[in-house]
Amino acid sequence: MRAHVELIHENDYIWHEAELPFGEGKALERRLSTDEEDGSSSLSLQFPADWGRGPGVAHADTEFYVVSGSLVYGGTEVGPGGYLQVPKGVPMDWIKIREGSHVLHWREYGDAGFDPDGPRRSEGSPSLIDPSKMEWVAAPTVGPLTPLYIKLLHRDPKTGFYTRLIRAPKGWSDHRLAHHPCYEEFYTLSGKMAYNFGDIDEGTYCFRPAGVKHGHFIAETEIDWIIRSDGELVNWYTTDEWVKWGGTAENYHTHEAPVISTLPVRSRSRGAWSGDGM
Repeated sequence: MRAHVELIHENDYIWHEAELPFGEGKALERRLSTDEEDGSSSLSLQFPADWGRGPGVAHADTEFYVVSGSLVYGGTEVGPGGYLQVPKGVPMDWIKIREGSHVLHWREYGDAGFDPDGPRRSEGSPSLIDPSKMEWVAAPTVGPLTPLYIKLLHRDPKTGFYTRLIRAPKGWSDHRLAHHPCYEEFYTLSGKMAYNFGDIDEGTYCFRPAGVKHGHFIAETEIDWIIRSDGELVNWYTTDEWVKWGGTAENYHTHEAPVISTLPVRSRSRGAWSGDGM
């Protein structure tokens, strides 16, 4: 499983040589989180020089999201916001990433292994998306909230696993504590939000395991994230809460009780710890 990472700015991580087998060129990585059991990883990549890799089959579900710069996949180029998803075991075409680019990269349900010109091992096909050509869609809300807005990039019809962009307008707020039956992971692309664990701003990362309560949020500016989850993200809310984990369970059952994380990983750059000075 992965550790609970409750707000770390990517600048608090260290650059390493990127683990991108059979690639040619220069690539550096910041490893945002890793599952030590199956090798699943979330990475922030920088490219001091052009980098590329030929066709092959990856050992994991593979995703790339262009924060800045550009990515070329099989001859088609996408700029900032461009998104590529290739299912595990499905052949992928050649890829090239331009010098100076910043790209987010995820490997799910597998490690960094890559077989050049490897055989197809599962069904499915790659998906290359330019989200700038997509419309923002208002998400359903519960209670008197201003809507969040979504661009769905990927959804697995069998597992419900999804990747999507989410936008909160300036002034959006939710005072309730929420938890989910699946993990929730986000990287902040722009904007700023106040949160009880510290400020969320551009470059802030979070990996929150299933069942961990979180809230309250106030969007100080319009703010955008890319968010991933390994299942249908159902919100179970707690209101009338008291410090950390008390309150009234409104719409979930005993077997859906939240996990209480006592020691999340969090950067001090996100704000003082509650126990500082004790």
